[in-house]
Amino acid sequence: MKNYGPATQRPYQCFMGKWEGLCKTFDTDGNFIEASAVHMDVYWVDENTWHLHEHFDNLYGVGETVYHTDINVDGNRCFASNEMLSLEGTKLTAFNYVFTIHSEVTKTTVYNNHYFIDPNTRRIITHKVRDGKTHIFQIQDFVRVVQP
Repeated sequence: MKNYGPATQRPYQCFMGKWEGLCKTFDTDGNFIEASAVHMDVYWVDENTWHLHEHFDNLYGVGETVYHTDINVDGNRCFASNEMLSLEGTKLTAFNYVFTIHSEVTKTTVYNNHYFIDPNTRRIITHKVRDGKTHIFQIQDFVRVVQP
């Protein structure tokens, strides 16, 4: 076994900072429906907990929506639960993460794939399911505007 030294990035560190994005919504046939600005602030609360503040100017089918979620990290996994959602996430690679979210706000199960195109550019591909059927798809593109 070769010693390549310690990992330089702990899981979920790449999410930290302030992000500005655009959420684009598509129907099940892939037709564009609408777009909305999204503002995100992500920071560590303690060694094993990070906070997600996510503000949608117009969340599809709901309107203006603000989430405040403390997310607990256990190795490559993370978990959260509050009155708006329950969430499970997994780090697959240093810059690729997947999340399953059960949303009380949209009454959907949300499958999110986060891809960091580079350290300051992130794309989220979202598949939302309601009553066992695909409800909508969303693509969110973010740029980090404040780095840790």
